[in-house]
This record gives sequence, structure tokens and C-alpha cells, in this order.
Amino acid sequence: MVPRNQCPACGRAGAPYVADLLFAAPPLSRYLQEFYGPYPQCDFSSLAHERFRLADCAGCRCIYQDPVPGNVFLAKFYGEGLYGTTYSEPARVQSYQVEQITRELMMVVRFFQPGIARPSVLDFGTGNGQWAMLAAAAGLDTHACDLSEHAFPELQARGITCHRLDALPPTRFDFINTEQVFEHLAQPAAELRRLTQALRPGGLLKIGVPFDPQLRFKLRQPDWTAPKNAPASLNAVAPIEHLNHFETTSLHALGRQAGLVPLSVVGWTLHRDAPAPGGLRARLGHWLRSRLGDYYRPHFALTQTVFFQKPSLSPS
Repeated sequence: MVPRNQCPACGRAGAPYVADLLFAAPPLSRYLQEFYGPYPQCDFSSLAHERFRLADCAGCRCIYQDPVPGNVFLAKFYGEGLYGTTYSEPARVQSYQVEQITRELMMVVRFFQPGIARPSVLDFGTGNGQWAMLAAAAGLDTHACDLSEHAFPELQARGITCHRLDALPPTRFDFINTEQVFEHLAQPAAELRRLTQALRPGGLLKIGVPFDPQLRFKLRQPDWTAPKNAPASLNAVAPIEHLNHFETTSLHALGRQAGLVPLSVVGWTLHRDAPAPGGLRARLGHWLRSRLGDYYRPHFALTQTVFFQKPSLSPS
């Protein structure tokens, strides 16, 4: 286990703990057995004397695990424990998710038009490659990257370029998609700075992470036995996996550390500057779009998403 003595989002130190449990004792020992029983490759023996602690940052309201498993443990956990070493077909994507991802891709393409007709996109943390496959099917210059390379042969067979984590080309991509990734990272600020280097000036980066608005209330009387989709579930801070629980303020703080500027989304359109409050007609239009469902929605439930832009180079 590796200590994190400051908030991974804003860098503030001294956050109080809101949970402090031993991995080898109930309720966490039972949690690990129930959640990872179907994955016998997952080995938690090295955590027998380690503690699971959650810290709550007063600066940006990020709730994060301190300490966290080291890179060697995480690489084995994800590379061999959960996914194994062979490719498995992605689970069937629900039709509404396909629609949401497709509309999101259209929104990104429109943002770059007319200057960039075919944006170059990277799916960072691609997993089984569902998002990357849809992007490639839409005709985008598609790339993928993941800690586990089990899906790379299948993706490459579909014309998708795959990259190792430590070999991303600099200033290469117009858009980087990170969906359900940053909650897993032990050093999200350092990783975001590295991804920013891979963005072209003016490029976009999306961070989509789990978000539970009731998390602090649940942690007062936690039920670590609650199933993943139950009302009392603590999946947002799942031990081993969800190392960070970000709020919008946390994500904005994270972006500032990397020199990124948050964008606003109105309807299904990205804006560099948040539109000023409009008159009665604008407010009525916003209300109608909301009623008709014509506004941006993440394709995973209980997710919050922030789009960032890398500033363009100043004209000489």
C-alpha cells in the first residue's frame, strides 16, 4: 500500500478520515469474498495487515482512499485478476447507450468543424473497446489505450491503433475520452498532465466518473454488504477499485492543475464560454429541451461528466 498524504484532486493536505477498516476483518473481508469470489485469480493475501481508509477533502470535497494499492498490485489485479489475459467480447451495449455515445461523438465533431473534418480520438482506459469501436464505426481516426492489453488484437483487427500507457505520442489527439477511469487512478493529477501533453492545442478531454450524491450520508452508517445497485450501495468508493470519488469542484481543481479549461454543455453543444443567462425566450427553450430530454446525459447512470479544453497556442 502507498500513502497519499494530500488530496489527489486539489493537493490539499490534512483531510480527516471518514472510514478506517482492516481489509482482513469483517465487514471488508466479507466484501472482498462476495464481490470477487467469481474471480479466483484475485489475490488479496498481501493486504492481510493493511487498512482501508477514506479521507474527505474540505477543499474540493473529493473523498479518496489513503493509502492505495501500489502499481504492481493494481497491474496484477486488473491485468490478470479481473480481466485475465485473453479478450472477451464486450457485453451487449444497451440501445440508449449507443445513442448517447453516438450523439456525444457528433457533439465533439461539430465542436471542431469546419477546421477539422476527421478528429483524432483516443479512448483512454478502453477496457473491451466498446466506445472505441463505435468511434471507429463513425469514421473517426480512433486510438485506444489501457493498462490491460487483452483487447488490443481485436481492436487492431478493426483498424483501431492501440498504445501502451507509457508510449502515448505527444500533441497527437483532438479528443481524449476517459470514461469510468479516473476513479481508479492512484495519481490522477499526474495522469491528467500526461494526457494533456498528448492533446493538440485546442483539443478536448472528457472525464466521466461515478458520482453518488448520497455518499456522505451513507458513510455515517455504512453497509458494506449492500449489492452494487442497491440504494445503500457504497460502490462509489469500492475498496481496491474506486480510489477517488470526485465532485464537480474536485474535477475542476484537477483540470486546473493540468492547465485545462472546463467547457459548458448546453443541449448537445459544447461552449468555450458559459452562455450568459438569456431572456424569457432562452429560458423557455431550455425548459422545453429539458422536458423533451434534448440535453446532454452521460451514457452511464450515476455518472458526472466534465469536458475540458487545452488552451490553443498564443499567436506569435
